Amino acid sequence: MLTTETHPWRTVALCGAVLLLATACGEGHGHSPRQLSEMIAETVRESADSGLPGLGMPDTLFDPARYACTPAVDPELPGGWRSVAPRAAAGGGEPVELGLTDSEAEHSDPVLASVTGPDGETASAEADLTGDAWARLDYPEDFGAGETVPGVYTVVWSDSRSGAPLTCDGFEVE
Repeated sequence: MLTTETHPWRTVALCGAVLLLATACGEGHGHSPRQLSEMIAETVRESADSGLPGLGMPDTLFDPARYACTPAVDPELPGGWRSVAPRAAAGGGEPVELGLTDSEAEHSDPVLASVTGPDGETASAEADLTGDAWARLDYPEDFGAGETVPGVYTVVWSDSRSGAPLTCDGFEVE
């Protein structure tokens, strides 16, 4: 579904597929609807496998001006997911406390926080989440990551067992 949060490359890919179907089906192109669907599906698979921005790519980034991730992470598990990260820029070299809770207390399994730094490197750490208590981690210590550098960091929380995404947050380092 296209929303205001949809990544521009996804919108272009979807609109291109619709345009291809609309123009190709109106003229004598020699391809059946099934063949056209297979051609579009192959193009989407190639886009996802190439590492280019396109359909199926995990390209969520935190925007510190809006305190939100774009595109948003839609939780795949029920719960009242809430995360916490600093809202003021942290100083370089300072630890950053991150947290996650399920306010509906439906999830009592380990969760995984994956932090992607401004250099594109990702480090992950696991925490136990029980009931509506907060699971807390300190970045970079709990992640085995190097010292923080200036820039924006994106934090994606997921269920450790299934890998299902739960929510996204982030922080900035001066």
